[in-house]
Amino acid sequence: MLKVRQGFLTLCTVLLISQGSAADSLKDIYELALQSDPTLRAARANFQVGRETKNISRAYLLPVISASADFSQAERNSESLQVYSFISANPFVSKNFSDTDSTTYSVSLTQAIFDMPAWYQFQRGKALSKSAAAQFAAEQQTLILRVSSAYLGALRAYDNHETRKAEQRAIQRQLEQTRERFEVGLLPVTDVHEAQAVFDDALVNSLEARGAVNIAFDALQVLTGKNHSVLSGLKDEFVTVNPVPLDSQDWVNFSLNNNYQLKVSELGKDASYNEAKAATAQLFPKVTANARYSDSDQDGTQISYLPSESSSEISSLSDGHSFGISVSMPIWASGINAGRRQAKQRSIASNENFEVATRNTVQTARSRHQLVITNAARVKARKQAITSAESALGATQAGYEVGTRNIVDVLAAQRSVFQAKRNYANARYDYIFAMMSLKEVAGQLSPDDIYQLNAWLDPSLSVSK
Repeated sequence: MLKVRQGFLTLCTVLLISQGSAADSLKDIYELALQSDPTLRAARANFQVGRETKNISRAYLLPVISASADFSQAERNSESLQVYSFISANPFVSKNFSDTDSTTYSVSLTQAIFDMPAWYQFQRGKALSKSAAAQFAAEQQTLILRVSSAYLGALRAYDNHETRKAEQRAIQRQLEQTRERFEVGLLPVTDVHEAQAVFDDALVNSLEARGAVNIAFDALQVLTGKNHSVLSGLKDEFVTVNPVPLDSQDWVNFSLNNNYQLKVSELGKDASYNEAKAATAQLFPKVTANARYSDSDQDGTQISYLPSESSSEISSLSDGHSFGISVSMPIWASGINAGRRQAKQRSIASNENFEVATRNTVQTARSRHQLVITNAARVKARKQAITSAESALGATQAGYEVGTRNIVDVLAAQRSVFQAKRNYANARYDYIFAMMSLKEVAGQLSPDDIYQLNAWLDPSLSVSK
């Protein structure tokens, strides 16, 4: 029975360890970042702020309804000395007491009939709310790029570190062989020193690559707030293709129609235009309608004690309504003309900024399109370069065995092989990020791109710190 329990505990431990070391995929990192990335959360909050701009500016065109209610209770004691000289020389004192409750209700409505500044401010608010939506969409695309860049950066750093370690081991074996040959008198000591120098350089490079891996994995933690120690690697079968469509002008057209940052600039131009129109309209007349209904009720008692006691009840009830239209127009107001000129210049600046954004978008679309094509070709060339470097290494080692090549040639050939492998790995990651960047400028980047790339990852290709 004890053995069974021990076996069960061992199995649970193995399962927990395997679960804890499960590789995170690009999809996992992205979905965590959607919930935990502070930059995206701030962008979402700013979007909520911006979408209310339209509602706030529209309020000046809608009716304003207000209600008021007043209740008052008053008690009053009065005493007065009165003298009626034509009747008697003796004065008498008059005393009065009153207690009244008053209640008043009123409802009023105010509606702008003609208010051009408010209308243009409403148009400005609509443009700013749309701009906030476009900016948030741009931030969502930026998150995809940031997650992809961080994930690919971790894979890149890991591959570079692996090739650096392999290079270090190969040079170390070559150094050991060189020492053995030197000890039996087959090689001069200079070959040992040259091999030692190359090994020391490879050791430093390996240490630097180790640090780069830790830094790259920390970048993932910035996005998700969680520690990631194992990732899924990119399959060797990953295929690089040219962008579809192949014509760069098609991508330029996509960018002009769908680029979110360009939309933000265009909507900012529209907002500035309407702001300038609103400033000009400050000199226009404003027509406002207002209506009011009121109801008041007063109850109370009034008592007189002298010269004779008497009392009376106070009761009154009244209601009424009113309707009016008011027209106002500024004749002269300090600062209106200055504000109008200022708003006009802001509109001009927004137009120019939109033109700059348009030109930059066109140039960026073309350059990124060309970069994708170049990187696709570079991946194929880098892969072929590995074969060529390995062939050159074999020939150099053969020449070294027969004495036509020296140790420096062998070490250089070895390093060329590992450099070719690093170049190939880097070219693949550069291609992927270039393709995503092209889709981003064209407004075509979406979570589907994350999921499609995730399909090329293999959890069995463990990439760890």
